[in-house]
Amino acid sequence: MRRGLCVVLGVSTLFAATANASTPRQAGLAAFAGRWWGHTRGLTIRRDGRAAEFISSGCCDPVINLDFRLSRPRGTRADATAVATVTAVWVRDRSAFTAAAPAPHVGERRVIRLRDGVITEPITGTNYCAAGVLKCGA
Repeated sequence: MRRGLCVVLGVSTLFAATANASTPRQAGLAAFAGRWWGHTRGLTIRRDGRAAEFISSGCCDPVINLDFRLSRPRGTRADATAVATVTAVWVRDRSAFTAAAPAPHVGERRVIRLRDGVITEPITGTNYCAAGVLKCGA
């Protein structure tokens, strides 16, 4: 009986290890961490989920600076979402916003997405790329 139990346990352990090896790693806040870029804009996200974003119009005309905090990451490291909650807003150029498309406000929440090296950030409607990803130009 002991020998049969050892074989069953051995097979179970092997099966579990194989299943875990093929399962994609779940996303945590660290999946979003790093410096992300786009033409005249940038986004820095720390491993703890705190983020700072700036957008300019051209080289020397700052439009907005925005801080937010990520929470509730879901998905895998290759295709993930998280809730972004705005914690601070500095509107630098009010003419960039209208009543129909207002500036973000503190407390606003949106779901951001990371997929194939691109962050889609719906608070400002902007995309950001990882280093080496060339989808976030002008």
